[in-house]
Amino acid sequence: MGSKDDITFHLGITMAGAVSAGAYSAGFMDYVFEALNLWEAQKKKIVEKHNEGQPLSKYEKAVPLHEVCIDVLGGASAGGMVSVISALSSFSGIEPVRTPCDVPTGNILYDSWVLMDDDQNGLNTFEKMLLTDDFEGQSEGTPSLLNTSPIDKIADKVFDSFEKSNDSSGRPSFISEDLRVLVTLCSLRGIPVELNFENFTSAHFPYSPGHRMNEHRIVAHFKLKYDQKKDKDVFLEFNPYEQGSKELLKLCTKGTGAFPIGLAPRHFKGKISDKYIENCILRSLPIKDRKTIKIHLDEDFFDFTNVDGGTINNEPYSEVLHTLEEMNPPYNSKLPMFGTIMIDPFPNFYNQDTAKATGGWSSTNIYQKTIWQIIPKLYTTLREQVRVKHSGRFFNDYFRLLVFPLKWEKRGVLKNHPPLSCAALGGFGGFLDVEFRKHDFFLGRNNARNLLRTYLMLEYDPNNLHPLFKNLSKEAFEMFRLKKNGKTYCPIIPDLNLIDDKESRETNPYNYTIDDFPKLKPTYFNKIKPSIKKRVNKMIAKEAFSKFKNKPLRRFGLFIIRGYLSRKITTYVIDRMKADFQVRKMI
Repeated sequence: MGSKDDITFHLGITMAGAVSAGAYSAGFMDYVFEALNLWEAQKKKIVEKHNEGQPLSKYEKAVPLHEVCIDVLGGASAGGMVSVISALSSFSGIEPVRTPCDVPTGNILYDSWVLMDDDQNGLNTFEKMLLTDDFEGQSEGTPSLLNTSPIDKIADKVFDSFEKSNDSSGRPSFISEDLRVLVTLCSLRGIPVELNFENFTSAHFPYSPGHRMNEHRIVAHFKLKYDQKKDKDVFLEFNPYEQGSKELLKLCTKGTGAFPIGLAPRHFKGKISDKYIENCILRSLPIKDRKTIKIHLDEDFFDFTNVDGGTINNEPYSEVLHTLEEMNPPYNSKLPMFGTIMIDPFPNFYNQDTAKATGGWSSTNIYQKTIWQIIPKLYTTLREQVRVKHSGRFFNDYFRLLVFPLKWEKRGVLKNHPPLSCAALGGFGGFLDVEFRKHDFFLGRNNARNLLRTYLMLEYDPNNLHPLFKNLSKEAFEMFRLKKNGKTYCPIIPDLNLIDDKESRETNPYNYTIDDFPKLKPTYFNKIKPSIKKRVNKMIAKEAFSKFKNKPLRRFGLFIIRGYLSRKITTYVIDRMKADFQVRKMI
């Protein structure tokens, strides 16, 4: 049967920020877990038969016997939330969701990202995000444009499903015993970092000054196989059964998705130690001599206000790869034994308003001549610049695949609509209708199916045989091989569903669980208009009281015109929402 240790391929999976389109990433992971679970179950049966000297069936002979292990899950914003939920699902064990469902399934990926906080025959998640109960007890103004309570309820449901009794013995072998889960955070409080310069000193100038910077990027690095003595202040414990770890996991899950201004920020108080923050920064910098860096923290815990982790670190690919490198032997480019997948629902080369790739960079509007042209361009520049990867590790020639939404009409022809329905309203569109999230979840599953069957593969070269395939049976080779560009490839994760699909002749990669693109009912905007107006009215009242607390005349004047302002702002918001959905052919 071969040794497990020398035929295991190790995976790191990065998930980019996506707001409500996290439903796509969740669907992708749901199918990957389905394939891995099905494969693992069959391998166990084969081992049992082998040990008992029983013959294998035709189906069992076609099952590859190598191993795959997920070592790292890392993400930002919605991707960070999906990473945590994916890791949690390995504790509880979940059944895949193969068809759309409107009631809770017990699958925390589906229930969290598709059903969200919708009430059957009641308010949906977006309508709840327009309620004003979050203003109660808030004396300092507007907490956020939208009510974040539904997000809290979704997270609470996930974490409350874990009982205090620790029974994680049934975790699948394709999840590393030392699984790492990386979640990006963005601290509004800077972490002072000083780079020392080795200059001269004298009686007149005894101190050699350094260059000071403020770091705002934090990576919450959770470790499953946590050792209190060795790992304290270096890693964070991943244990949903221990109350302290569970609360920090939950806070980081909410924090990484705290979309700036749109959703409420999260506050970390007494949760993350100064020493952890220091080690986190040092881990991210290519420093050989730590004496050259001084991090100025003098408290036991680093307390801060956190906003969406995707603000300054939306694709933590380098961090995932760094961890993957640390956990595995040196990389062999000819016979790789580890690699990465990055799931990006909003790739920057793809036009989310149509079904077409952009085809390159535009050279129009190169010159900005007035401050009114420069200001918006400056914001875009800063947003784009923080996403540039300066780590040399990012450009290493490793085995890596980029996953992004695709929906084909037929070979070479994309569907005549945007790939994602949740992409509307800058990614917030999915909150408006469960049908949008269903579409994207199952598109994620369908794209995962196609990836496993055609792209997540290694070359099968008999003259330089990859260790993964050294025990590959003739039947398994014939079942799963794929010829591309004159070469033969075999899958890293064999999708055993393909065996049944070949039997029924249903292997068309252009078949989709939800083929029709969902649309929003035209009357929906009339339904939510009063709620938007009420929330805007409440925001104006709160801001008037907060800003003009000691200026009664100004406060009174704003109260007088707030009805007019509320109507104008509400009309503007509704018109912008309608325009976006019209461009996407979704109404």
